[in-house]
Formats: sequence, C-alpha cells, structure tokens
Amino acid sequence: MPVPGDERTAFLIHSPQGELPVPDVPIMDHVFERLREGLKKWPQDKEWIVDIPSGRSIKLSEVELNSYKIASAFSRMGLKHDDFVYFVTYELAQFYQIQVGLFLLGAAVRGCHPSDNPDNYVKQLKQVEAKFAIVDSETIEKIRQTLKKIDHPVKLISVGAEKLAGTVHFSELLKDDGSAFPRDVEIDTENDVAIVINTSGSTGEPKGVVHTQKSVLAGMFGIDKVLQIKESMMEFMTNYGVISNSALLYNLCHGVTTFHFTSFQKEHLIENMLKYKPECIILYPYIAAWLSKQTKELELINQLDFVRTILVGGWVLDTHCSDVLSEALPNTQIKPIYGMSEAFCITMPQSGPQTEKIKRCVNEGKVYTSSGPLLQNVQCKVLDLETRSEVGPYQRGEILIKTLSLMAGYLVAPGKPYNRVSFTDDGWMCTGDLGFYDDDAHLYVVERLTFVYKHMCHFVSPSEVESLLLEHPDVLQVGVVALPDPEVESLAVAYVVKRPDSECTEDKLVKHVADRAPFFKHLHRGVKFVDALPIGLGGKMDRSTLRKIALQEYSF
Repeated sequence: MPVPGDERTAFLIHSPQGELPVPDVPIMDHVFERLREGLKKWPQDKEWIVDIPSGRSIKLSEVELNSYKIASAFSRMGLKHDDFVYFVTYELAQFYQIQVGLFLLGAAVRGCHPSDNPDNYVKQLKQVEAKFAIVDSETIEKIRQTLKKIDHPVKLISVGAEKLAGTVHFSELLKDDGSAFPRDVEIDTENDVAIVINTSGSTGEPKGVVHTQKSVLAGMFGIDKVLQIKESMMEFMTNYGVISNSALLYNLCHGVTTFHFTSFQKEHLIENMLKYKPECIILYPYIAAWLSKQTKELELINQLDFVRTILVGGWVLDTHCSDVLSEALPNTQIKPIYGMSEAFCITMPQSGPQTEKIKRCVNEGKVYTSSGPLLQNVQCKVLDLETRSEVGPYQRGEILIKTLSLMAGYLVAPGKPYNRVSFTDDGWMCTGDLGFYDDDAHLYVVERLTFVYKHMCHFVSPSEVESLLLEHPDVLQVGVVALPDPEVESLAVAYVVKRPDSECTEDKLVKHVADRAPFFKHLHRGVKFVDALPIGLGGKMDRSTLRKIALQEYSF
C-alpha cells in the first residue's frame, strides 16, 4: 500500500514481505549450507539438472564435492580471484556445475548465445579479459575463430558428450583431487563480480549487466519464500540469464530438479512435458499464447494433472491467454512474473493452498493482469512521463525500483567505472517500463516505453492490441508495430501467425480489433500474415526487428 507521509513519498510502495535480511556471505556458503540440510531428507539419486534431449545430468548429492574439484582444477590452470570465464554453449548441466565451482573462487562468468554474431564474442571477451572459454561441439569453431582476434591467451574448456581437440573436458576437471583449492579466498560480496548478463537488446545494443555475489544471492532470496516449487521445474531460458541464475540456485537449496531444453523448439514442448511431468514450467508469453491454443493436448495434460504452476516471464501475459489456460488447467496456478536482467525478479504472485485466478483490474478501458506484489526487499514508485512526479494508484508512468538484487551497473571496459545511466542520483533504477499499481500495491506492467506509440495524441501500447488479436481463435501469435505518419503520428500494423488451414482474412482481424477498441487502437495499416515472428536470442519476440521489417516493407 502507499506509504503515509508527506506528498513527496506518498506514492512509494513496498514489498508486503517487508525488509528481510540477506546474509552477507558468499553465494555458495549459504547455498551449500541449505543443500547439506536438504540432502538429509532428499533421495540421494535425485537430479539437480537434466539437459533435454541429451539426458546429461548432475545429481544434488554430487554438486558440492564436484564444485571443490572444479575450483581446484581451475586454480591449477591459473585462474584467480576476480578472473573471468567466458562461455558460449547450449549445455546447462555440466556448465552450471562449473559455474558454482567458479563462485567458490570468487571468479566471474559471462556468457553469450551460441548463435550470436562472433563480433560480439570478440567485444565481450575483451571487455572482461577472460582467461578461459567454455564451449561445446556446436560452438567451438566459432570461438576458435574469435580467439584469433583476441590479444591474450584463452584456454578452452569443453562440455558435452566428449572431449574436443585442444580443450580440457568437464570430465577431466572432476578428476582433480581438490587439493589446489585455495582455502584462504576472501570474497567481498558487495564488490566481487559473480556474473555479467547480456540484456536482450530489445531497445538497442545489448549491454553487459554486472551482478555481484551479493546481488545474485539477493535475487535468489527474492523468490525463496514465494516460488514454492518442491519437486521439479521445466524451462528453456538462456543459460546466461537471470532466470537460470536465480532459479537454479533456488532449486539447489530446495532439492528441485530442473529439466532444461538445451535448444528449444515449441513443437517439442508438449511431448517433453508429458515425458518428464514437471511440477512447474516457465514460459515466455508468446509460448503461453501458443500453448493456450493446443486444446486437445491441454485436455491430456489436465487429465494427467501434474503441472501445479505455470510461470510466465519475459513480458506481459494478456488476460485472454491467462483465462484460457486457467480454464483448461483448473488445478494449475498461472503466475505472471516481472523481472529484468538488471534486477532479477521484481514481482510474483504468492502461491496459496487453493488455485487462484490472477488478480486483474480495468485501466483506461482495458483489463490488465497483475504481475503480483513486490518481492522481498523491493521498493517501487511510478513517475509521470512528462512531469516526472510520483503518481498514485491506477495512474500510468515509468516504473522505478530499488532492491538489494540491483546490478552494480553496465560493463564498460576493464578498469573503467560501471555505467549507471539507468540510476537516479538517489539510487533508484529507471526500468524503461510503462505501468501502474492498484490499491493493494500489485504492479501492472503495460509496455516498454520505447515501443509505446501515439495516434492522434493518444498513447497506445502494442501489447494491448496484441491481446485483442489473441482472443481470436485463428490467431496463434501476433506482433504489433507502429509506422510513422505525418498526419496522425503513427499507424499500427499487425503481423499474425494464424492457425494452419484457417480461412481468416485481414479484413476480419481488422474488424475484430475495431469492434473491441477505441479508434486510436485500430489497425490502420492492416494485417500481414507470416509463417513466424522474429525471436531474439533471449527467446522473446524481437519487436525491434519486426519494426525494421515493417519499415522496409512499407518503404520508409
């Protein structure tokens, strides 16, 4: 709820969990203490991570001993406190086992998507002056070409089924006896970097987000009492992202098995859900929308009754998709979450004994789903876009946050201060997201400010128009972008993936929106049918690329 007080702070909102302490200890000190307690009651053969489709896995009971062996092996090879290890791999099980070993040393990691541009590898390797690079059979040649442009030596570590020529394989790290682990490592949790996460690049050039040991641990703590997953989780997020780095630590503390798609294709999602029967699955909104249209498959999943939670992150979940999934899976809690590379998870609905419908409200004539209340230690305020003054419940503006899991800043270059351009002088981070909150201090995210457009002086969120189109039974996926117009500022066009064999026409979809929205939200530039939408490296719909496509097609 808004905090009582003077006018300046009247609209500041806090987490209902209050200010709860995060221990000032290295990440793995806390995690291993929790792991040891858990192993007294968990099955000794229970797996921590299983990679799909290879089946390679790491058991919970193996993790701590493996970590010390790996830390010792890296120490023998010359890795020191504060050094960086770079990685470009689809693997999660073996890689993340390496990562927790590196955390023990106070070393840091930075990764990139395996299909990214090699020029980005060069730039990122130079930024962190990495001494090691972790690769697999699909990425080693790209990294070898990259290293020809690097002016310092980089040793290659390979993960996967077998050793690759010129590398030290994961299995060789595990042969170390652990004796070279430096027991006198002193980790400065406030300042020692643990990970650098690349932003999705949805609003420009991807940036390196710097997280310390403390902010990573705080990110895991934020979901600790709210996530409430006990057995298993399925996900296909990038192995260098915020979800993998917070959820996998949570899973290590709680004995949760993670089923990870090393290379995801939505067509294989349902067959693997039926095979592994996860208690929880994490989806992007566009995948959730696709899943909501798979009627027969949802009936089978409901009959088998194994999914208890569907987390939807990466962007806004529209109300129609939420309602369809809730109706098809009545025993499953649908939970939208709001987070970002710069801050880990910010909001998440609390799970209760009964499955509850997502909280929602009407704002400016549209129904919005809540992303839930703020997590532990998070503060939030919303600023008017023009006056930059704080606004109250149901008033839209830019979302600003403060939390212990905030990044230190954006990486610039070795030895250079971090870029803190997103921060105000008093430590608030400007998220770049448009949103509002209700009387119960639940947050509602509307759109990225860079994607909001104006039609005849009216601000419009593309997500709002997309949600209307997704209500149509023949629409599987949709992306809406705005094109410039000298008279009315912007005209919207929708790119639609429709159901196979559908006879739906452009005119029908244009009318579908016009019948449900005011004139300024209409599709004045019409609809274009496509086979697929552009998807960014992080797995989200790439709206920037979609807009570039539209500008080219309409000759701007």
